[in-house]
Amino acid sequence: MAKIYFVTNRNPVGPKSKPRDFGKKFNADSIDSLRFGTAQVAAGEVKSIQVAPEKLTKDDSNSVHGSNAVFSELMTSMKAGVDTLVYIHGYKVSFHEALSSGAQLLSKYKGTKGINIIVFSWPSDGSMMPFLAYKRDRSDAVTSALAFSRGLIKLYEFLKKVRKNTQCKARLHLLCHSMGNYVLRNGIQEVRREKGYIPRVFDEIFLMAADEDYDSFEHDHKFGPLHELGHAINIYFNLRDTALVISDKTKANPTRLGSRGPRLPLMVPGNVNIIDTSEVVGGVVEHSYYLDDKSTVRDVTAVIRGGAPDRIKGRRYMSSQNRYVLSKKNV
Repeated sequence: MAKIYFVTNRNPVGPKSKPRDFGKKFNADSIDSLRFGTAQVAAGEVKSIQVAPEKLTKDDSNSVHGSNAVFSELMTSMKAGVDTLVYIHGYKVSFHEALSSGAQLLSKYKGTKGINIIVFSWPSDGSMMPFLAYKRDRSDAVTSALAFSRGLIKLYEFLKKVRKNTQCKARLHLLCHSMGNYVLRNGIQEVRREKGYIPRVFDEIFLMAADEDYDSFEHDHKFGPLHELGHAINIYFNLRDTALVISDKTKANPTRLGSRGPRLPLMVPGNVNIIDTSEVVGGVVEHSYYLDDKSTVRDVTAVIRGGAPDRIKGRRYMSSQNRYVLSKKNV
């Protein structure tokens, strides 16, 4: 049984004070209203959901914030040296599917010390009507940016407290898949509007199969300031990612970051690492390789454990393109 933490701006199902689940729409209170909790997942199925109690009052000193309960648990775990990974899922993903993916991440990346997984689940449509669902999800990703930025600021304040009051050596990471990168892009812009700057929150940031423009790092209103958010940014792409090729051709999007890498790879910030998975990824895992391809999982695990970019086994460096190429021959 896997314990997964979650943060969501989806609509609660059941009593508002004690929801039993979350649906496909935004929280009716407001688009940036967040609920926190944990879920138990086994064999790909969500067995139970525990929503942290929340009671907001005009006098905030009497309010009960669900984030406090979740962050307190995480603080105890991180004091013991366990890393935490925040996960933003992509397009056409239900709440239960997001939690299931979180459980897979826990299984793949727990290592010997374990790892905490926090799923940020935004109201991805989950529809079987691909063109309509994609358009709706992209709009919902933008709308979810405010909720994500609120959660990110809460996490930052929590992290400051942990590192100030303890000798915490655990690290905090972020992994975004597919359209989850678009949530991140719009989220950091909201943070910058609110705080006037982007705080350093994460150690490693992973942009996996990013459904984001490949010129994103060239523009301040896209991923231009992302390097401020983490110690290092790791862009993983696959030249044969069919899902992103379809995004290019049928949805009038520019070339995708997750299918080509940055447009100007020699001009990205110094803490950005570019990883080409094309030689090791193929078939049904061409878009979900962060979960399903052994070579990619091994590479990400090495990064999470603090491996220097130029010393991770299974990589070769192409200086002309400023990228690392994953190869089974180099393992």
